[in-house]
Amino acid sequence: MSGSAVQPPPNQWIDAEGAERRGDCRGRDDRTRGLALLITLVAFVAMAVAGTAHAQPKPLQVWVSSENDAGYYRKMAELYRTKKKPGFAAEVHAFGYTEMPDKLAVAIKTGLNPPDVVQLDEIFFSLYLRGEVPFVDLTSRIKAAGLDAKILKQRQALFAFGGKTYGLPQSVSAIVLYYREDLFAKAGLAPSDVDTWDKLLAAGKKAKASGPSLLSLDWSYFEILLRQRGHDLFDEKGTPVLDAKPAVETLEWLVRMSKEGTGLNPDRGTIFEPAFFAGDVAHNETMAILGADWYGLDMIQGLAPDTKGKWRAVPLPAWSDPGSRSKRRTSVFAGEGLLVYRDSKRTDEGWDFIRFVMEDMDANVERYLQGNCFTAYMPAWSDARLKKPEPFFGGQSLAGLIAELAPQVPEERASPYKAELVNLWREKYWSDVIRGAIPPAQALQEIQKELLRPR
Repeated sequence: MSGSAVQPPPNQWIDAEGAERRGDCRGRDDRTRGLALLITLVAFVAMAVAGTAHAQPKPLQVWVSSENDAGYYRKMAELYRTKKKPGFAAEVHAFGYTEMPDKLAVAIKTGLNPPDVVQLDEIFFSLYLRGEVPFVDLTSRIKAAGLDAKILKQRQALFAFGGKTYGLPQSVSAIVLYYREDLFAKAGLAPSDVDTWDKLLAAGKKAKASGPSLLSLDWSYFEILLRQRGHDLFDEKGTPVLDAKPAVETLEWLVRMSKEGTGLNPDRGTIFEPAFFAGDVAHNETMAILGADWYGLDMIQGLAPDTKGKWRAVPLPAWSDPGSRSKRRTSVFAGEGLLVYRDSKRTDEGWDFIRFVMEDMDANVERYLQGNCFTAYMPAWSDARLKKPEPFFGGQSLAGLIAELAPQVPEERASPYKAELVNLWREKYWSDVIRGAIPPAQALQEIQKELLRPR
C-alpha cells in the first residue's frame, strides 16, 4: 500500500475541522472516528511490513578476503538463485587478506554481525586449531554429498584436523615452473635444460652469462620443494618436524642455488609483492618463478600485463637424489577454503551454498576464467572451456597442464603451528639463511625449539 491510500479523503478532514470550529459535538465525533480509522490502517500497514520482513530473512552473510573474490561470489549467489533457490539473497563482504582474521576474531568474541560462510586461507585457519574450532564439522555432510570422492583427496587435508573436516578447498594449488620464453631463448635455454634440479643448477650458470638470474627465490620455496621430495613441515598429528634431515637438505639446496647465482633473492624480499613485478619482472631480471596455478592466473597476469605472450609453464624439475621419496613434477603451496561459522543460525543454507559453488560446472569454470584458480573438483577438469589456448601464455593451455599434474600433488597438512611457523620463517629467518648469515640446520633447530616451547 502507498501512503496516500491510507489517508482519509480531504473533505472528511475539512468537515470535521469545520464542525469543531462551530462547536458541533457531532463534528468532534466524526473527527475521532476518522483518527481511529487512520490509526487502525497505519497499524495494519506496520503489521504487514513486519510480516514481510519476517518472510524474507536476512541475506546469507558471506565473508571473503578480496574484492576479486567478492565479485565472483556475488555472481555465484545470482547463479544459485537462478538455478536452485529462487529468492535466495547473499551479502558478500570483502576484507583484506590479513584483515579477515581480525574481523572474525571480533565477531566470535562479541557475537555481533557474524558471518555464515567464511573464505579463509589455510595459514589463518591454523590459528583456530588450538582449543574449540569455531567452524562446523562438515565431515558427514561432505561424505553424504559424495564430495569426498570428487574433490582431490590430497587437498581435503588442507582444512581437516583431529579427524574432522571443517572446510572445502577451492584450488588444486599445483606448483609449476613459470618461465619467460624470450629470456630463455636469449640465453640459449630450452625447457629440457631444466627438467631436473641438477640440470637447472647447470643451466643457471649458463643463464648468468646472459644477464638475468635464472630463478627468483622466495621463502615459500622451502616448503614447496620439501613436499615435492615427499616430505612435509609437519607429521600426521600436525607437530613440526623442521629439524629432520630432509628439511635441512632442502634448505641447503636453496642456499646453494643462491651462492652459485642460479637463484636470486628479490630485492623486494618476496615474489608475492607488487614491487617484485614492477622491479625484477618489468626489468627482465628474472627468467623463471615457481608458482601455483593461482599465481599464474592472478598475480602474473594481473601485475605484469605487459609481459603477455612471453610466459610459458612447465612441470617442476624432478629430484633424482636418494633422499627424495618422490619423482613427482609438481608440489603445492597455500590455498583458500570455504567454511561455515559454528554459531551461524543458517548452517544448512550456508552448507548448501558451499556445496553448490563446489559442484556446479559453471561455478567451477567461472572461477578459473576470472583468473582465480584451478578447481579441486575433479569432474570439472574435463570441461572444454578450461582447455582453450591462452594468449597470455603464448597459446598454451595452462589448465591442461595443471589437470595433468594435479593427481601428483602431495598432501598439505593442517597444523596449529602453521601460522607461527610462517611468520618466524618469513620475517625472521629466511633472509639471513639465504644470505649465508645463519646455517640452515641452526635456523631450523631454532624455529623448531621456538614452536614447541611451553606456552
